[in-house]
Amino acid sequence: MAEVSAFDVLIPKPAEFVPALVAFIVIWVILAKFIWPSVLKTLDTRQKTIQDNMDAAEQAKVDAAKALKRAEATIDDAQAQADDIIADAKKQAEASKAQIIEQANGEAKRIAAKNRENIAAESHAAMAELTDQAADLAVALAGKIIGENLDVETQRRLIERALAEAGNAGDPKAGDANGNQ
Repeated sequence: MAEVSAFDVLIPKPAEFVPALVAFIVIWVILAKFIWPSVLKTLDTRQKTIQDNMDAAEQAKVDAAKALKRAEATIDDAQAQADDIIADAKKQAEASKAQIIEQANGEAKRIAAKNRENIAAESHAAMAELTDQAADLAVALAGKIIGENLDVETQRRLIERALAEAGNAGDPKAGDANGNQ
């Protein structure tokens, strides 16, 4: 038996090589003619589908960015409107507050003026009553001192003159009952 070298194993024998080459060429022609076009068509379709999906994703990303900007603009507008509404409400509240304070001050002044009028009227009434009581007391006292009864008209004149003199006595600018100063 002949010795087989490592190199002989790699080189095919012509009887095996020719049929293997013919089989290879036949398979290659069949694959190139029938199978390869459908494989290429499938790969092209797949590549187109992938590209379309990537384009759609990119468009969706752009649309989402636009929608986000619109949403942010809407939020900013809403915030600005809310700020305007709050500012208007504050202005109206301040105006209402000022009006209420003004009305309250006016009412307080009106009540104070009415109270001063009431106090003045009560004071005049009290002075008139006090004058009448003083006159009655003076008439009674004068009647006891003089020992006679004076008529009412004479008593009144005497009392009025005495009160006028008493009122002028407290006033340094006023003269006496006779008009002297």
